[in-house]
Amino acid sequence: MRVVNIALTAALTAVGQTQPARPAGAPQKEAPSPPGVVLEQLAWPEAERHLTADTIVVLPVGAAAKEHGPHLRLRNDLTLADYLTRRVIAASPVVVAPTIPYHFYPAFLEYPGSTSLAFATSRDMTADIVRSLARPGPRRFYVLNTGISTLRPLEAAAKLLAADGILLRYTNLDTLTAQAVRSVQQQPGGTHADEIETSMMLYIDPSVVDMTKAVRDYVPAAPGAFRLTRSPSPTGTYSRSGTWGDATLAAREKGRVVVEALVSGILADIDDLKKAPLPAAVTEPVPPAPPHAVPPAKPAPAKPAAAECSAGDERTIRELGGWFTLHWTNRDAEKLARLWSDIGDIAHPDGSVERTSQVIRQNRAHLFTRMEYRASRHFLQIGQIRCVTNDVAVADGKWELREVVDASRRAVPPMNGLCTLVLKRAGGGWLIEAYRYTINPRPGDTPSFLKQPGFPDKR
Repeated sequence: MRVVNIALTAALTAVGQTQPARPAGAPQKEAPSPPGVVLEQLAWPEAERHLTADTIVVLPVGAAAKEHGPHLRLRNDLTLADYLTRRVIAASPVVVAPTIPYHFYPAFLEYPGSTSLAFATSRDMTADIVRSLARPGPRRFYVLNTGISTLRPLEAAAKLLAADGILLRYTNLDTLTAQAVRSVQQQPGGTHADEIETSMMLYIDPSVVDMTKAVRDYVPAAPGAFRLTRSPSPTGTYSRSGTWGDATLAAREKGRVVVEALVSGILADIDDLKKAPLPAAVTEPVPPAPPHAVPPAKPAPAKPAAAECSAGDERTIRELGGWFTLHWTNRDAEKLARLWSDIGDIAHPDGSVERTSQVIRQNRAHLFTRMEYRASRHFLQIGQIRCVTNDVAVADGKWELREVVDASRRAVPPMNGLCTLVLKRAGGGWLIEAYRYTINPRPGDTPSFLKQPGFPDKR
């Protein structure tokens, strides 16, 4: 952000130099301060005054080390992020946090100097930064995003934060620039270090572009996840240069059209964010208040000592359903698996069994990365409870799985059924030893990929 401030000061100084000369003896007017605030330039008491419930916090993301062909620098996205940040600071009363220079860029790792974090790392890093900045009060955050592959972990981070009552939105370059790109683009295809991206850099800072090294390097994208490769490969899109498109067609005027459309779109996003309702936080399950004690007309028969189950035990067991729902919503495979004992299991209707909490954790961690389950909600409600012994209990309940999509991104109707849990006392709580469930048929139901709610299919 020091770069941002230096550049912004220089820009404002340049503006001041174009003003008419002051009459002799007239007081010098200071350049007006921009409405935006750079967080890293503040001391914490100043930061506290700015970070309120009404604040919009902008978090720029721009790769400092990602290949952009032979004619653009590795810090290309960081240069773009710095420029867009200056424009936002000059136009909107936001607080701008330090730029994140590393994120999720797996498509470019075959080219030396390119870096990428893991999906989960990118998601969690974004969420952790936002949660930290949200502590004094802000609840609306905007990621000034300069990537495309970053959209997936940003979407996942937004879902995690929504459970905390925090609204996170982010720049979608394709959406904001689509119309402008169509109006100027001449290349047959491509989206990386290409005609459009090179034109944008010619407009922003031509000193970082070497057009003598610009090339045309384009083949249609290979099926599957986009990945550039330096060697012909059936699993990647071949690009010897790291360019995907025709950079030789780049022109500054084309860049002006696209960049100005992008700046307008970002400012509109921020204005929309100011008015958007906050998500409802998912709170920790609250134990229900115990019923008022009513003295029995006759002394109640004592329970056998071997099957004692206190009201506290029942309450703790019933709360497991709330914890299950919460951890699933938060995509927290680690905490979800901790509801089971080390040797606990899940038996599925098709006869397959997940044995041990470690396997349950690994399978849920994999599941939460899949597109079909990315926005899913899994509810578990525990009803009848019977303590078989002081340390063993059986609980009956019902479950429901919603917001799942199929491989074509079509919504799958909600599924539900009954379940039975065998639990064992562990310290001051209870852990699941065995989980069994049924799937209720739906009218006109046909077989689907979703054979085992909560467990990845084996295709």
